[in-house]
Amino acid sequence: MFGYVRTNAAELRLREHECYRSLYCGLCKSMGTCTGQCSRLSLSYDFVFLAALRILLTHETIRLQPTRCLLHPLKKKHGVFDSPSLAYCSHASALLTYHKLRDDLQDEKGFKRMRAWLSLPLFRKAYRRAKKKYPQLDETIREQLSALSALEHDVNAPLSADAPAECFGKLLGAVAAEDLEGATSRLAYAIGNAVGRWIYLIDAIDDYHDDCKKDRYNPFRRIFSVTPTKEQWESLGDSLKLVLMQAESAHQLIDPHPQSEINEIVSNILYLGMPDVAKRFLEKAIDPDAGKKCKS
Repeated sequence: MFGYVRTNAAELRLREHECYRSLYCGLCKSMGTCTGQCSRLSLSYDFVFLAALRILLTHETIRLQPTRCLLHPLKKKHGVFDSPSLAYCSHASALLTYHKLRDDLQDEKGFKRMRAWLSLPLFRKAYRRAKKKYPQLDETIREQLSALSALEHDVNAPLSADAPAECFGKLLGAVAAEDLEGATSRLAYAIGNAVGRWIYLIDAIDDYHDDCKKDRYNPFRRIFSVTPTKEQWESLGDSLKLVLMQAESAHQLIDPHPQSEINEIVSNILYLGMPDVAKRFLEKAIDPDAGKKCKS
């Protein structure tokens, strides 16, 4: 359900792109330090956005430092290190990855179930470390994923994608706001909640045709008795814009970060990257053959 929160790279200036890549590199290193080397297998750009958002909210000062890694042993790259925001995102990623694998083991079939069964032991140590540090967040994630699973298996649930999307919104809202206080916490929760609902909906749109073929749950399969028309898909696109506008409204209330690159990265993702992702996956839903290579 992750992989949709990306930048529009073409619109980032060189120093902003370098900062974004440095956050990605720093998160990878932080995951190895905080939750173990195996946890680095779950590295995603979604948590780079979360890190940038929390850096923006807390006005944490970051510094880009040269480093080497196993993937780039001959050429030094820049990374962000000793960052509380990246350390937190490492733990949050471990919690979410572990619970997602447990859900896949319970709900999925075939390859996805086998992959979860093989992956769980690799992430168990990372999960234990993260749970020890953030027990309340672990419980919140568990509760919301249980509520989401119950809704997805309830044949009498309302014919709407709003309720399951809200479960995932509450989950990511809690992840974004953990350990923050006051107005900062409220803004983080509002953005995390909206982004979580958006992710759930765009994931359902992305998986719609595949779920139909494999007879799996998808909220839009329940809502539409037949394949949605182009106009219906476009209407869903308007709903995605409304959800994202709620994140944008909260973002506009945040004081600018002294390091302008952080401001530009978060703005780029919310105002350009995520709308671009939504457009591409809606085009894929309307014309599946034309969108076979939509997801990178």
